[in-house]
Amino acid sequence: MTTRGLYSGADVRLTTLANGAIANSDAQEKLERTTYRAGAIDQVAPGVTVFAGGFLNLTLIEGDDGLIVYDTGETFEDGERFLRQIRAISDKPIVAVIYSHSHYANGTTALVGDGRGARIIGHPKVNGNMASGGSGSLFPETAPLQISRTLQQFNFYSPESGPDAAPGAALAFGRSGFLSVDTPVSDGQRMTIAGVEMQFFTRYGSDTDDCLTVHLPATGVVLNNLFWPWLPNIYTLRGSLFRDPREWRDGLKVIRDLRPAALVGTHARSVKGAEAAEALDAVIDGLSAILDQTLRGILRGLGPDDLRSFVRLPRHLADHPFLAEIYGEISHFGPYLYNAALGWFDGDAASINPLPPTEQAERLVEAMGGAEAVFSLAQTAFAKKQLAWAAQLVGYLYRLDPMKPDVRRLKADALQQMGRITPAHTIRSWYIAQARALRGEATIPRLTFANTRVLALAPPTESMDQYRVRIDPDASGDMDVVVALSISDRNVRHAWHLRRGVVELNADVEKCRRQPDVEVETDYDNWLRFFSCKRSLDEFLEKATIRSGPEHARAFFAAFDFYEAADNLIVPR
Repeated sequence: MTTRGLYSGADVRLTTLANGAIANSDAQEKLERTTYRAGAIDQVAPGVTVFAGGFLNLTLIEGDDGLIVYDTGETFEDGERFLRQIRAISDKPIVAVIYSHSHYANGTTALVGDGRGARIIGHPKVNGNMASGGSGSLFPETAPLQISRTLQQFNFYSPESGPDAAPGAALAFGRSGFLSVDTPVSDGQRMTIAGVEMQFFTRYGSDTDDCLTVHLPATGVVLNNLFWPWLPNIYTLRGSLFRDPREWRDGLKVIRDLRPAALVGTHARSVKGAEAAEALDAVIDGLSAILDQTLRGILRGLGPDDLRSFVRLPRHLADHPFLAEIYGEISHFGPYLYNAALGWFDGDAASINPLPPTEQAERLVEAMGGAEAVFSLAQTAFAKKQLAWAAQLVGYLYRLDPMKPDVRRLKADALQQMGRITPAHTIRSWYIAQARALRGEATIPRLTFANTRVLALAPPTESMDQYRVRIDPDASGDMDVVVALSISDRNVRHAWHLRRGVVELNADVEKCRRQPDVEVETDYDNWLRFFSCKRSLDEFLEKATIRSGPEHARAFFAAFDFYEAADNLIVPR
């Protein structure tokens, strides 16, 4: 059965987990075969120990006179836990930290303090990705939206216990203890630290473009972020840079060619010898099958939505535990790859200029006999477990009146049930989060900005340039003004030129067409708090110094969108 069938009336075995979560039973059984239980400790080779934390593994490599750690955790608190586990088996100093990629680099200061005496090793792109919030954005301006989506995707809005609790894939959100990479490495580079020889591979990525695979020739261990305990998530609902299945597949081929004696991943339980070789073949073939069948479907004239049900794995791969749809559904990958290949247009000329979504909803509701008739159809579909159809029908009504109680209730019920039967923990989290928001049990902001400490890793030009996209062309259609902003504690001065609804940032103020009409000076923290909508315009201007053009300063900044918390919601309240 495809995952599409799950939402159209199929009977799905459910199970109740220890925390009360009601979840897809088959998916949980497969997950238990490919991951560690939280708290497990696995010595995969002499001097190489994996500490399992549930969703994330942290690995210790013991050298002659020091320790090397691979990943440090999602938070400072993860690093503290890891340090306690390390000190239970060794009192040697930590002499190096290696980041598998930018997602699990936040426990470092708990392990090595300010980093003196320890090398921080990583892919050359790690620092830049961390400075941009780590969300992997094609357009950095969308990072606040992607952070909010990340919270929805990783059970931030799920309760700790009960039927809607998280069955897995729950990220921790806490203090950051990130230290920047000071020893970037290149593909194929070799290095020996504390007597441990290592070879690094940086050419290929998986869910990020900053993955670092490490081979330990002495033991045959390969540490990596390419081999996962579930189907590689080619597309993520939170949004990210393009994930090319060819890159992921070819990165796994590099690992396969190393013939690892033990394969250690960021999430998967370690596999050894023949099992590792077989599992690598399966995942490589799975990625090839998804890409090839997508392209085959495209050549047969299928559009993005057609590919949802067309692209499938061969049965022997679909049943493989390391290809279970735990982290994403195959039905989402075909449309994603279609869009990368051809854009949004499905080839049907009738699709070129569709009606706007609200007008579509109005006309469809009218064509089906009105709102009451549509609601009745949605109720019937829900009763028959035709959850996708029920959600689509009630979705038309929700678009027309998102505050109507019975519409919100039925939509929440449909989403909740879809969340319980999906095999994918990440997708379940989306369903449950929005179901809870519809019931008033959660408040989900549309935008969530990184904290100012993270934003401050980037130079002021980045946030100032991103600010331009918030201009309201109606409010600024008659404005032509140059505003210079000096960041006193960074000793920089840049200028915006607002020209009738469009903004251009000039990093070099001398290149402006004319002298600034407004001069504003402030410290970096004040600017970043205003930029991230944590400080109002009044508060920002009060803490800033305006040396010229005060009458224009307020008007200039007021012409940009400011995201008030009460209005910045995914589900209106």
